[in-house]
Amino acid sequence: MPEKNRVLVLSVDRDNDIGRKTKFKGPVIGKESVLKCANELGLSDPEDSDFNALFEAVKVYEELKKNNVAEVAAITGHENRGMESDIEIANQLSRVMKQFHADGVVFVTDGADDEHVMPIIQSKLPIISVKRVIVKQSERLESGYYQLKDFISETLDNPKYARLVFGLPAIALVLIAVFGIEGWRIIIGALGVYLIVKGFKLEDYVGNMAREVKVSFIQRKLGFFLYILAILIFLLATYRGYTVATDFLHIGYFETAASYLMASIYIYFISFAALWLGRNLGVRKRGWKKILAVIIFGFAVSIVVYSAGELIVKPSVTFVDFAITIAAGFVLMLVAFLLERAGKKEE
Repeated sequence: MPEKNRVLVLSVDRDNDIGRKTKFKGPVIGKESVLKCANELGLSDPEDSDFNALFEAVKVYEELKKNNVAEVAAITGHENRGMESDIEIANQLSRVMKQFHADGVVFVTDGADDEHVMPIIQSKLPIISVKRVIVKQSERLESGYYQLKDFISETLDNPKYARLVFGLPAIALVLIAVFGIEGWRIIIGALGVYLIVKGFKLEDYVGNMAREVKVSFIQRKLGFFLYILAILIFLLATYRGYTVATDFLHIGYFETAASYLMASIYIYFISFAALWLGRNLGVRKRGWKKILAVIIFGFAVSIVVYSAGELIVKPSVTFVDFAITIAAGFVLMLVAFLLERAGKKEE
């Protein structure tokens, strides 16, 4: 006579409802023990689908034992699921295999969550068949629920994705709650800045700036103060330029842009100067001549930009006035170049 297959019918309770709601502790081995466990679990919580899986496991066992050497067992995990649960399931399965040497497993499951342990079972025994028990619920709905649950869990465990998926929408909701409809303008502007950073691959640059501010807060208090001052002045310059530019919207785009620059360029320069000083004050490798050279260069650019805006907005300003400003800018750039060169020689 051919040798009969040795089949283990296995039910898995990944979140350990059995251990929490009954006196049974995994593994539960044998038909009588599994039936008693199922009855006690059903009386404890009739809405729990795990006891239906236990009864289904016994039913499958009865069918298989007619032509095979069969055994039925239930193993439990941990209420926290995850790695802790999977380790417990692996240990209990090893204990079951010591009592019943099986050739394969018929896996009985009541939902998508328990199916996460299939790789653990397959690492020890081949899975012959999977029997799914769906009780008063939609299989697709439950599978979708667990997929969403896993996505949320994995996202929360990854700080990078958590900030993107949960952090940014949370900030957006707070802005809408505080500023009302105007909050959308802030959100759209912030989204635009984010897309610029991503699109032009500026993540490393922004990250370096954030680390620099953090280091300055710890080690260089004056530098941190100047950083904060630069940010506030930058915001002030933006607001100042915006309020002035709105008065020129009905005239034309060039006039609007020019008025924005005229109203804000010098304030932006002050912000840049504060930022540059905060970055370099206290850094030994940079002499004062190099620091001053960059500030002078920034001022030269500012006066040229301001004069260009005047040429567009104010009819009284002539091209000769603009040319004089450009000449003054070149003189300032020459001074900046000489200072920087002198600074290099001192090094």
